[in-house]
Amino acid sequence: MTAVVDVRERGWWRRNAIWLAVLPLMVAAAAAAWSFRLMNLWWPTELVERVDSVGAGETAHFVGDYYDLGLTDPALANTWVTREVDVRVLDVREVDGLPQSVLAEIDRIPDGAAAWRVELELTAEPGTDLGLCQVMLVTSDGTRYGEASKAGTRPDPLGQGNPCMPPDSMDSIAPEAGTWQVSTVLLTRAGDTPDEIWFSFGNPHYVTLDVP
Repeated sequence: MTAVVDVRERGWWRRNAIWLAVLPLMVAAAAAAWSFRLMNLWWPTELVERVDSVGAGETAHFVGDYYDLGLTDPALANTWVTREVDVRVLDVREVDGLPQSVLAEIDRIPDGAAAWRVELELTAEPGTDLGLCQVMLVTSDGTRYGEASKAGTRPDPLGQGNPCMPPDSMDSIAPEAGTWQVSTVLLTRAGDTPDEIWFSFGNPHYVTLDVP
C-alpha cells in the first residue's frame, strides 16, 4: 500500500543529494560572512580607546584585541586574540638626515619639514604578532604625524618598514629575547615640537607617552 510513497521519498532525497551535501558549507560560509560584516559595522575606525598614559621615561602597557585571519599562525585563524606590549620611550630628538633604505621615496628632508628620530624599548611575549605597529608624534595642538591612513595602509616615504621591529627582522613577530630596542624616523612640519608619542596597532586602542 505504501510502495508509491516510499519511491517518491527516495526519489526526492536522490534528486537533492548534492544540495543537501553542500548545505552545511553554505550555512557556514554565510555565518562567517555575517560575522565579518558585523565586526566591520561596530568596530571603531578611529583611535578612540586610550588604554594607558604615562609620563616621560615610564613604561606604558598596551593591551588590545584584534581579529586574527591566520596569516602568521593558521591555528589562530578567525579568532579574537589579545595583544599585550610594554613600550618605553628612550629618546626623541631632531636629526639632520634620513635613514638609508632602498624602499625610500625621498632621500633628503623636504623643505618646510623636520625629521625626528624616536627610540623605543619594547617588551612582549615571544611570538606576539606586531603587525600594523604605529608610532606617532603628537604636538600640543593635537596634530598627529605617522598615523595610518583611513584605508588602513601605512604609507612610509622613508621606507623603514614596521617600526616595532629591528631593521634586520624578516617578519613582524616579537623576538625570543622578549625585550628589544627599535628606532624610527618621522617627519613633521618645521617648527613643530612633539609633546607625546602615541603607540598603537591600529584602531581603536592606543597608549600615550610623554616625550622625555
